[in-house]
Amino acid sequence: MSRILISYRREDSADVTGRIYDRLVEEFGSRTIFEDVDSIPLGIDFRTYLDEQVAKCEVFLSVIGRDWIKTRSGKGKYRLDDPDDFVRIEIELALKRQILLIPVLVSGANIPLAARLPISLRELSYRNDIPVRADPDFHRDMDRLIEHLKQQVKDVKEHHLEPYYAVQAKQRLKTERSTLNVVPQSREQPVDMVKVPKGPFLYGKTRDREVIDHDFWIDRYPVTNEKFRKFILENGYGSKAHWSPKGWKWRIENDITVPRYWDDTKWNKADHPVVGVSSYEAEAYAKWAGKRLPTEREWEKAARSQDGRIYLWGDEFDKTKCNSPKLYTTQILTARTTPVTQYPEGVSPYGCYDMAGNVWEWCADRYEAEEPDAHGLRGGSWFHGPVELGSSDRWWGGANRTNDLGFRLVQEIVE
Repeated sequence: MSRILISYRREDSADVTGRIYDRLVEEFGSRTIFEDVDSIPLGIDFRTYLDEQVAKCEVFLSVIGRDWIKTRSGKGKYRLDDPDDFVRIEIELALKRQILLIPVLVSGANIPLAARLPISLRELSYRNDIPVRADPDFHRDMDRLIEHLKQQVKDVKEHHLEPYYAVQAKQRLKTERSTLNVVPQSREQPVDMVKVPKGPFLYGKTRDREVIDHDFWIDRYPVTNEKFRKFILENGYGSKAHWSPKGWKWRIENDITVPRYWDDTKWNKADHPVVGVSSYEAEAYAKWAGKRLPTEREWEKAARSQDGRIYLWGDEFDKTKCNSPKLYTTQILTARTTPVTQYPEGVSPYGCYDMAGNVWEWCADRYEAEEPDAHGLRGGSWFHGPVELGSSDRWWGGANRTNDLGFRLVQEIVE
């Protein structure tokens, strides 16, 4: 049997994990099981060490108790929100390496909802889990787990089968992309869109290597009031076919018929980005237009290209290249959106305007927040300074309709 790594959180499941470890040692031997981070040598980079341990494993057991998500760090945040959390790092590495990952549910826990996990861990929610209960069922459940481990590894080794977890992941990816309301287009470049090529890039504040496996078009500018007007005139708010079930219910219950600031002259200039739109309205407009919201990874690659730069134009903030309050304390009261073409010196490497400042932009991903239908937001706005305007900076919302929220769209490219 190849090596098994057990990932767990001490304050959540130490006792039962110890019993699981003992049973696995009885079955497979102590040299086969890697239990926790206590064996990391002093002075060693823990990320590198954990990556090496995960790489040696064929099976990754993620032990999840009832407080696995609720456990908070000393800063008042959930531990999983910390990119340096050991449990998060271990699972991210296992998912990236496509290790057979099995959630082991203990103490009556349920598999966590994807919306409550960081994006990098949401794969976990779709894995087939196994409960390991307390006595008198403990050994019976462990027998099932051990038999499954033996059979899974035997099938892969003897018959060269693709592991079931990999098949699941591919099928889910296919399903998820089919729900993005994609309307294929020709190879011809659509008006006011630019091409972002597939391939690797550095993602997030930690600049992890990620890969996007498809070329796509993305809007050169945020959607303007002028463009959004056509959606309104063509009864976009009155056509249920454009809306998600939740979005339509929200629209009806709140009597939403136009963006929040549609009749406000401060915000409704034709060449300014539309604001006061919720994620529901952005999704409805996207479906009407035959496009979709970008994923956060698509948005970020379009903003910073491959090299992990902090801002669209490089690693140093330049207040002349974006719509951001220059003197926050004195200018914020008069700040507002600007024409989407106003900052040609601040475009992204692929030619996108306003991906820093002007308006936060809705993305398709569900954000790891308590709100069940929260979406990611990118880019900062006219209200924010350099801290929020980096290409990897994130925020979230759902039914929000504030005057700093807008969006841009993407479209698949037919091969």
